[in-house]
Amino acid sequence: AANADALGGLIMLASYSADDLSATGLRVLSLYGSNDRVMDAEAYAQAKELMPADFTEVVISGGNHAQFGEYGQQAGDGDPGITAQEQRDQAVEAIVNWIAAG
Repeated sequence: AANADALGGLIMLASYSADDLSATGLRVLSLYGSNDRVMDAEAYAQAKELMPADFTEVVISGGNHAQFGEYGQQAGDGDPGITAQEQRDQAVEAIVNWIAAG
């Protein structure tokens, strides 16, 4: 948040900000999977209040937490409803579209 003016934007994959970004003017894209059971959904919902009013949120249907990386299934995560490749493809498409719209 303190260095928002030095950034062109912020992309968060299955995560959220603990700092208030609402008045930074920073473009923010937040992606997570509908089957993510690792990310704290309650904390994420509260953290949305810290986002700029025009932040972009993308929920990947069938995606889970682990498939944003290449480290295998994580304890407590939801079962994926799509393949890891499908989740990556959807994430890349959302990111490319968001960058192009900026």
